[in-house]
Amino acid sequence: MKAGFVTALGTPLDKDGNLMVESYKKEIEAQIQAGAAGLLVMGSMGQQPYIRQDECAKVAKVAVEAVAGRVSVYVGAMDVSINRAKERLASMEDLDVAGFVFTTPFYYGCSRDQIMNYFKGVAACTKHQVLLYDLPGVTQSKITYDMVLELIREIPNLAGIKSADQQMFRKLKLNPEVPEDFILVYSGLDTFDVAYKWGLDCCLDGMMSCTPANSKKLFDAMAEGDYASAAVYLNNIVALRDFFAAHDLWPTFTAAMNMLGCEGNFSPDYVSDFKEEYREALRGELVRIGELAE
Repeated sequence: MKAGFVTALGTPLDKDGNLMVESYKKEIEAQIQAGAAGLLVMGSMGQQPYIRQDECAKVAKVAVEAVAGRVSVYVGAMDVSINRAKERLASMEDLDVAGFVFTTPFYYGCSRDQIMNYFKGVAACTKHQVLLYDLPGVTQSKITYDMVLELIREIPNLAGIKSADQQMFRKLKLNPEVPEDFILVYSGLDTFDVAYKWGLDCCLDGMMSCTPANSKKLFDAMAEGDYASAAVYLNNIVALRDFFAAHDLWPTFTAAMNMLGCEGNFSPDYVSDFKEEYREALRGELVRIGELAE
């Protein structure tokens, strides 16, 4: 994984839960043209837990074909049991992906032993590399530093971890037992610039899917050591994230993606519609930060 930003793609679906292929391709192309270092297909922002099982392989296949080898493609395959994850993996095993990504099971909180058994079990179900996805605010279960070290020793195809835990990442970078090519993907959006300064130069977030212009400028500026400019672009992305959070995250994200030319529903199917009273404010915010022309 090269330095830069990895976009957790949104997944555009129609009213029946089918992938809107042309919209998805348009989103993917916008990210590649913005300089994305990689793409995460069906992450948490990509509705992975909500997509129909029979549609998951199609989503991954369309992404792989649209990318055509230009950047790395990682695919979320998380589920609540080893056998359910195994079924999901089997439907995508023949695709040319860089790896599959797994959170801990997310229905109940898990003990340490349960988490370890789960990761060892799902990793054994694929020939591809796997990455851990630390998302305790959603899954109720934290992946800890000691777990990562043990899993590195016991899972031959474990390639890395995505997390917002700076302390854990610092310890992993300093530990000589951790392979130099072990991938650390930082997901603490608010501190991308801080993390980048001390070596966490591969960052991932779903907000990149609707902020390609700012994402490119942010990582170009950091690569040049211009952290004053980088702060401006990062602040733009964070401000839009906060706007989403204040106006009902999922439907506002969908409305933003639609404004940017990507049709479809980027939200779980039980989410209420976007409130039209917020439309002009959302458009104004996208114009203000330079993602949409006036």
